[in-house]
Amino acid sequence: MINEYKVEIIREPGPNPLTGEISPFEYEKLTIEATSERSAYVIACATFKMTVRGQQLRFFIDGLEYFDENN
Repeated sequence: MINEYKVEIIREPGPNPLTGEISPFEYEKLTIEATSERSAYVIACATFKMTVRGQQLRFFIDGLEYFDENN
């Protein structure tokens, strides 16, 4: 069954390891239709628009922080 998930992605501020340039905090919100939270996470990873160069990303699905246990 397909469900709608609200996915929020937070990029923590931090340096680009190649240039040393500091990237500020950034936030993106997606609505994703998927069969599971894991599928919503995978789709979010493939479709978000932020630029990330070594900064930490945090994913929240329906308000709860999601940790990918397969990585």
